[in-house]
Amino acid sequence: MELLTYILITIGIVIIGLYFFNQVRLAREIALKDTTLDTIEEKLKKHKLIGGRHKRTNKKNPPIV
Repeated sequence: MELLTYILITIGIVIIGLYFFNQVRLAREIALKDTTLDTIEEKLKKHKLIGGRHKRTNKKNPPIV
């Protein structure tokens, strides 16, 4: 009976460890996607495709998205 308890506890700890490892991996993936989106948005702003000044009127007139 004691051996079965130790085996179940060990399996539970391994499952919990894998769960936390998976959560950390997912958090890193999401963080990488967020920074990628930020850099893409900065590049678009740099090329005047989002916000910035309108080319013809020289007024601050962001396009409607």
